Parts: sequence; structure tokens; C-alpha cells
Amino acid sequence: MKSTSIGIVAGIMGTLVLAVFNSSFAAEPHELSADTRQRVVLAHAQRHMMLAEMRGMLASVGGILQGLTTGDPAAAEKAARASGMAGSADMDPHIKGRLPQQFMDWAMRTHRGFDSLADRIKAGGNQTDIIRELATLTGNCVACHAIYRLDETR
Repeated sequence: MKSTSIGIVAGIMGTLVLAVFNSSFAAEPHELSADTRQRVVLAHAQRHMMLAEMRGMLASVGGILQGLTTGDPAAAEKAARASGMAGSADMDPHIKGRLPQQFMDWAMRTHRGFDSLADRIKAGGNQTDIIRELATLTGNCVACHAIYRLDETR
């Protein structure tokens, strides 16, 4: 009977210790990973629209690379054109008003860059030059993501 009581108490104590350790470890990453990027606060639908546009740009990058590596320049051009200026023309004016000017400058430069890349591909440009231009475009993405983060209004 004594050993059963000791076993139950030990089990309860072990569970409590694990609960304390697990809760402190779960909270720790949030405290250590303070995100210092500039917050861009958007409504739920606006944020998701912006994220969808960014995913579209990433899909364009993938499509360009796929077209280039399979010898299908028409597919590469189509993928590049999908993220050009035509794709940004229907942007909600409410979103534009909430975005920092530098963010907008990068976005427009990137959209124009996709059009320029599509033109270079269509003209039969050198693959090395095309990839170099694509690297510049993805550098815009990396720089913007390093500076800004999209948050939702609460």
C-alpha cells in the first residue's frame, strides 16, 4: 500500500515537473525571437490579398526557372508576365494607402522587372542575363521581407 501511494505521488510530481518544463519551453521561442521588422497593419482580407500576390510572384519565379530549364521560353515568358504590371493594376486603393512608400517603390520596381524579364525572354535573351535579372528581382523580395512584415488589425 505504501509503495502504491509513493508511486502515485511520484507520478503526480513527475507530471507537474513536465508540465512546468513544457510550458516554459513553449513560451521561450516567442520571447527570444522578437521580430524587429516594420509592421504593416492591414485588415484580414487585405493581408491575404497581399500574401496571395506574393505567392503569385514566387509561382512566377518557379515558372520562369521551369521554362528556362526545359527549353520552353514561351512558358518562362508567360510566368514572368503573370507578375508584371498588369497583375498589380487591380490593387485595392485602401491597401496602397496603408503601405509604406519604400514598400510600394520596391513592389512597383519588382512588377516592372517581371515585365522587363518577360520582354528579354521573348526577345531570345541570353539565359545567363535572364537568370541575373531574375536574381535581382528575387533580391527585391528578400530585401522587402527582411524589412517589413504584414500583420492583421485586431
